[in-house]
Amino acid sequence: MSPGVRRTSIVLLLAAFAATGCWPFGGGSADELVLAGTFEANDTHVGSLLGGRVDSVFAHEGDSVRVGDRLLTLDPSLADAQIAEQRGLLSEANAHYELVRRGPRKEDITKAKVEYDKAESDRKRLEALLSKGVVAQQQYETAAAQAASLHETYQALANGSRPEDIAAARAAVQGADARLRYLVRERREAVITAPLDGVVQTLDLRPGDLVAARQPVAVLLESGPVKVRVYVPEPRLGRVHVGQHVDLRIDSFPKRVFAGTVVEISPRAEYMPRNVQTLEQRNDQVFAVKVEAAPAPELKPGMAATATIRLAAEPAR
Repeated sequence: MSPGVRRTSIVLLLAAFAATGCWPFGGGSADELVLAGTFEANDTHVGSLLGGRVDSVFAHEGDSVRVGDRLLTLDPSLADAQIAEQRGLLSEANAHYELVRRGPRKEDITKAKVEYDKAESDRKRLEALLSKGVVAQQQYETAAAQAASLHETYQALANGSRPEDIAAARAAVQGADARLRYLVRERREAVITAPLDGVVQTLDLRPGDLVAARQPVAVLLESGPVKVRVYVPEPRLGRVHVGQHVDLRIDSFPKRVFAGTVVEISPRAEYMPRNVQTLEQRNDQVFAVKVEAAPAPELKPGMAATATIRLAAEPAR
């Protein structure tokens, strides 16, 4: 074939692609869009607020779990000791609060009154002797000071506990109680359970292993419909909308078509991800679109998928 004939054939071939809208990289026709993507599932990182040593492991990678199923337990002995100690501190705080709230016993008040009356009687006796010059001034002043001190003690007991002392004792009880409730709640973290229905993707622990507090110990893949993220070129976005039907195909079952629905369209444009094969396509402005597949056991996270979107009518200009 001569160069002139070859050039003419290429031009005619490109003209045919342009007329049908079906490009070699699989873009689809003028009324549909064929896009590649990968099935995704939400993953959840599971951990505990309580660190410690692994006591038992109940699940393994690949296991299906339901909400509340135990994944593993931590040794609770240290947490139990802290709870026991805090219960003792709470009891002590409660006892002190009751002591302050009730105030002095009647016996203590009566005793203070007797001691004050005796001291006051001695002061008056010495005052009479002082006027006659029988006792020294210093002796009288000592008796007077003692009587005044005992009077203050009696008066304080008779008036009961100060409101400030009662409030401080009550606050101490509340603080001790809050600390106990925190420790009890933290103790429940010794049992790590599944927060959702799913499949254990990662859990590589054995009894005796140490785990840190507030760190993931397992990763769960959420059960339910899987999603495919595809990227729609900006010029075609006006013909794609939420609720639109999508045909999904996977390599494992090439003759089957799985139903899907557009559930989310990104509000912001971006450049095509770098894993796209050609540099020209990477420079295109696209919008990420999520397609949710109807539940099917054959569809698994990580599978490559081809999404065919039947485009809506051209929007009004």
